[in-house]
Amino acid sequence: MGKIEATLVPKFSTLPLIFLFLNITSVSAEIIWGPTAEKAGGEYIFETGNKYPNLSGIRGGSRITFPRTFTLFGIQGIYTKDRWEINGALKTTGWNQKSGQARDEDFVLGTVSTENTTNIATREWSYRDSATIYSGSRNFADGKGKSTVYENRAELYGRYYFQDANPNYWSNGSGFFLSTGVRYSYFKYLFYDVNQFIESTPVFYGPIGIGLSFSNDLWEFFAGGGYRYSSGDFYLDLNFMPSFGRIKTRDFHVQRSINFFSENYGLGWASKAEVGYKINSSWLSYLRINHRRFFSEGRFTSQGGLTAEDIASNLVSGFKSHINIKDYSIEIGALNKLDWSSKSENPEKNDQKTEE
Repeated sequence: MGKIEATLVPKFSTLPLIFLFLNITSVSAEIIWGPTAEKAGGEYIFETGNKYPNLSGIRGGSRITFPRTFTLFGIQGIYTKDRWEINGALKTTGWNQKSGQARDEDFVLGTVSTENTTNIATREWSYRDSATIYSGSRNFADGKGKSTVYENRAELYGRYYFQDANPNYWSNGSGFFLSTGVRYSYFKYLFYDVNQFIESTPVFYGPIGIGLSFSNDLWEFFAGGGYRYSSGDFYLDLNFMPSFGRIKTRDFHVQRSINFFSENYGLGWASKAEVGYKINSSWLSYLRINHRRFFSEGRFTSQGGLTAEDIASNLVSGFKSHINIKDYSIEIGALNKLDWSSKSENPEKNDQKTEE
C-alpha cells in the first residue's frame, strides 16, 4: 500500500514564484503584495454508471458527494508595468478542516431515469448548471458520514488593459481587459464516522468507521476578459474566464481495500466580482466573490479488492467517470504597494545618511 499511497502527493513548490519575483523586482515597475483569506462553499461529485444495460445486464451506478466547505489562507503578489499585470497567489487550508456531511451512494436506474452527461455543449451553445449526471435513481446502498478536506492551491494570472483602465489599483480610469491564467490544486477528502445502509437480506444498517479517502490533482487553464472601473477611493473589477482542465484522482475504499484511479478532462468557467477601497496611497482592502464550475468526463481503473467481483474489475480496461465541481468563495484581503522611490530618486542623500 505504500507505493499506491504515493501516487498522488501535494505538489506545492514555491520556487517558480520566488524566481519570478526576483526577476521582476530587478526592473522599474510596480510591485504589490498582500494577505488573503477565502471562505469556500459548494459541492464536489464523482459519478459513474450506465442507464442502459451493460454486459452483465445491470443498469445503475454510484455517486460520491463531498461538500466544498473550508477556509483558505494565502499571500499574493502583483507585478504591473504599462498596461500589463501579472498576479500570483499561494493558498492553503493549512490543516485538515471539517467540511460537513459526505455521502457514498450505489443505485439502480430504471426506464424513467435520466443521464445528462453534457453540461457545456459548445456545438449547441447550451449550458446545464448541475453537478449531477444521473437522476431518477433508487439507492440499494447508501453511506453518510463526516468529511475533512486539506487543500493547497497555486494561481498565476495575466492581464492586458484597454481604454483608460489601469493595472495600478490606485489610479483612476475605466475600461476592458483581456485575461488568462492557470491554477493548480491538490486536495484530499477523508470520509469517516460513516453509517452504512445496504439493501440485503437481512437489511444492514450500522456504523463502519472510515469509508474512503479521495485525493485530487487538478490543473485548470483560463482565458477571458472583464472590466475595471476605478474612481476616487473605490474600484470595481468584474472578470469572466472559460476554462479547460484535467483532474487525476485516487479513491481508496478502506472497507473493500480497493483503489480507483481516474483521469478526466473537461470544461468550465470562473467569474469574479471585486470591490475595493483605497485606504491611502499605499494600502487598500477588497471584498471578492468568486464562482467556479468544472465539468469533466473520463475513465477510471481499479486496483486491489477483497471480493471476487472487485478483483475481476482489475482486469477491465476502464469504466466511465464524471467529476463535477460547483463552488464559490467569499474572499477578503489587503494589498500594499511597495515604494522604493525614496532610495532610488536621491542616492547621494542616502549615501550621506549612511556616512553619518
